[in-house]
Amino acid sequence: MRRLFLIILLLLLLTGCAANVPEATPATTDAAAPEVSAAVSVLVPQGYSDADTAAMSSFMSANRWLIAGDRLYGLDYDEALRPVLTSCRLRGGKPTAFQILCADCVPEYLALADGYLYFLNGGSLQRLALKGHAPETLLDGPIRSLQLFDGALYYTDGEGRYCRAALDGTGAETLIEGPCDYAWAMPEGVLYQSEGEGACLRMRLWDGADRRLTAAASYAPVRIGNTVWYSQRDSEGSVLGSIDLTDGTVTRWETADLRGSAELISAGDEWLLRVFLDTDGWKQQLLRPGETEGEACAYSGYRLCDFVAESRRVDAAYDPDGRLRCFVLVDKNGGETRWFGGKVLD
Repeated sequence: MRRLFLIILLLLLLTGCAANVPEATPATTDAAAPEVSAAVSVLVPQGYSDADTAAMSSFMSANRWLIAGDRLYGLDYDEALRPVLTSCRLRGGKPTAFQILCADCVPEYLALADGYLYFLNGGSLQRLALKGHAPETLLDGPIRSLQLFDGALYYTDGEGRYCRAALDGTGAETLIEGPCDYAWAMPEGVLYQSEGEGACLRMRLWDGADRRLTAAASYAPVRIGNTVWYSQRDSEGSVLGSIDLTDGTVTRWETADLRGSAELISAGDEWLLRVFLDTDGWKQQLLRPGETEGEACAYSGYRLCDFVAESRRVDAAYDPDGRLRCFVLVDKNGGETRWFGGKVLD
């Protein structure tokens, strides 16, 4: 129903703006997509909440943890340091009563729907009933990413094709032939990186029209409102880039050279970009979106974000030599609780 409404709305807008907006030509493959810059006004940007932003940021970090109510699900290690999928209860903001749900498991892209916990494990798409704790494999894969959107499974397969299937894994269909990466479904369409086109960002509208958004290689996009932020690599170096979805403006921000992709994290009542700067080795820095200079993070080693919510996040903390030290639950006021192997360390 939502898709039909969007198609009708897009047709009305195209009819009224035909003099100013290029015709939206359906494209079945990336090669057939138009090479012109996006006429982003045809996207009719929909409202994008902080919860939407948090979910997209978690997806770009492979979503290794998930908070649902007072439960925390995610990657941990058993007494023999083997990876497991665990569940625990949050009491007073701290994890307690750890329980192993699935042994020999490195869960990624965790998501909940209809009493099932969905995740990727070793490239296969699995789910387990929260009341039964018996994992079942829905798709053998290999699967590279997973998102639950509009009551269906959206995923990228081993060949880079973007696909959709029912929640039980049946009825799989290909939406984008690819190869693509970072594919994320939104109300307007699918934002994705085109691997066969210099790793630029594109938008596939739900009516099949495909638009190129960036010219440079662009990684791990995250959206705040109607602005998309991403790490950009071009002939001048690696910096932050942004796209204003309301008018299609692309901006290259003159930050210091980045090492890897930026992470969008929640910090109190604002969103911050956490980056590795090439000039600071493995030191990390926090930037406010739109600023080119920030402040150094106040911890030794470095952290990678595993999950982001509007008021909390889960980091994996590493020593300077790269060894995993522990997991850290950070609340909206900056308070931290550390744990590892089912034991709280604080």
